[in-house]
Amino acid sequence: MNVDEVARYLGVVPDTIYRKARRGEIPAVKMGKIWRFPKETLDKWLNDSALETIKRS
Repeated sequence: MNVDEVARYLGVVPDTIYRKARRGEIPAVKMGKIWRFPKETLDKWLNDSALETIKRS
């Protein structure tokens, strides 16, 4: 997935995705100047984050 696709998928603006990718807060691979987000890895990250949130509640 590219930045725009991930932003739509997560319901945020592309700038948020760029910022999180640069900080290592979201699973991403940078190929040259282009960020890519493997959907399976992104879905696992979302599920793991959701479980962590539930555990803290």
